[in-house]
Amino acid sequence: MNTHKTSIFRRLFFAYSMILVVVLLCVSVPSMIFMNSFIEKQKIESATAMADNVEHWTGATHIEANDIRTRIAFKSMLQFWSSFLDADVVITNNDGEVTESTAQITSVPAEYMEELLTKSRIVKKGDFNGQYARNMLTVGFPIYYQGTRIGSAFFNMFLPEMQKTAMELMYVFIIVALVSMAFAFVMVYFQSLSISRPISRINNAVRDIAAGNFGKRVEVESNDEIGQLASSFNFMAKSMGELEKQRSGFVSDVSHELRTPMTSISGFVEGILDGTIPPEKHEYYLKIVLDESRRLTKLVNDMFEMTKMSSSEYKLDITEFDINELIRTCIIGLESRICEKNLDLNVDFKSDELKVLADRDSIKRVILNIMDNAIKFSYPNTTMGISTWTEKRKAYVSIGNFGDGIDSSELSSIFNRFYKTDKSRTSEKSGAGIGLSLVKNIMVLHKQSVWVESVETKEGSNVKYTKFTFTLERA
Repeated sequence: MNTHKTSIFRRLFFAYSMILVVVLLCVSVPSMIFMNSFIEKQKIESATAMADNVEHWTGATHIEANDIRTRIAFKSMLQFWSSFLDADVVITNNDGEVTESTAQITSVPAEYMEELLTKSRIVKKGDFNGQYARNMLTVGFPIYYQGTRIGSAFFNMFLPEMQKTAMELMYVFIIVALVSMAFAFVMVYFQSLSISRPISRINNAVRDIAAGNFGKRVEVESNDEIGQLASSFNFMAKSMGELEKQRSGFVSDVSHELRTPMTSISGFVEGILDGTIPPEKHEYYLKIVLDESRRLTKLVNDMFEMTKMSSSEYKLDITEFDINELIRTCIIGLESRICEKNLDLNVDFKSDELKVLADRDSIKRVILNIMDNAIKFSYPNTTMGISTWTEKRKAYVSIGNFGDGIDSSELSSIFNRFYKTDKSRTSEKSGAGIGLSLVKNIMVLHKQSVWVESVETKEGSNVKYTKFTFTLERA
């Protein structure tokens, strides 16, 4: 696992580094080409600007060809221009014969002379008919005096010298670039570390959770995507921890719920078979066995329904029906239990008929579950209230009872899967804590709401009125 962490870091660091290197190459190579081109262009422009002076002095020398002072001054000017341009200056007549030169140049390439016959300037690279040991940049101009061409001027500039200047500038650029690269590499290192380190922590936390340590959390250090991933992971870990806690409680509760009726069933059946229970008591104990088997059947059915509703293939059978009539049917089915506790029913239907659109069987399960809880947790000789009404396009159903009620701290958890408010597991208040979870799931599938309220009936009294309410779509 650490290998993966290191691999992520290395890949990030390598990727960022390669990007920096590519950027440096993309900048440095064109910069080198641009600098060489720029220096050459500047040299050519300087030679072009100097050509007018050369033409003037050459014309003056042409007039006073026999004046020694003029020729000396002309040679001095050529030397000055040569030093200023860092170039050899060569002057020829129309026949191509060298008349003046700042270097030991005796001839000019014939093709240069021919090309100047039709052009006002030529730019060439070469060894000037082998008179230089290396290539030169030659810029040539025709020389005119009073409209008549009297010769040509050539400026031979050393390419290595120009390249040396470009390289000196490039060295400065490279040094600056390398310093910047070093700083960038440090930034890349810490940036790669800042990305890989939280991922590594999340990875280690995942391993801890896989090992059963659901209390593991990841420190959230930023608000970016990685920080959001850490927050989501912590939320997931918390949810998994709560689910595991509920699962453990569910296994414990279901084990108890299964063990108790099965022990009773096997004990009573064995007593009947071995004669411990006399024949006149058989009917009484067989009824107990029947009740316990029904409890087992209900538990298994609830678990099956919960699993089925969690499937993405579960579909509701939406039909139109009268919710008031369905409630009356449920009341009749629970009549014996209502009578056992001597409960009065306060049924308040705002209209005799209230048509809704829903899955009838699922809503019947909702009503039976809520009414079953209301009966189970009602004080004897109290009233159970059932009412329906409409608001806008919604139908409302409310079922309430008087009893111990639900603590405010438990109201938010009452619909959680496997949750039980009563931990005593008394026979009267038995259950696996999945009935209300089924209710919640059914309402979610219908895209409707269900909620519970539990309030004191009188200040200082232990009696609370607990009311469950859910909504349905009106037909």
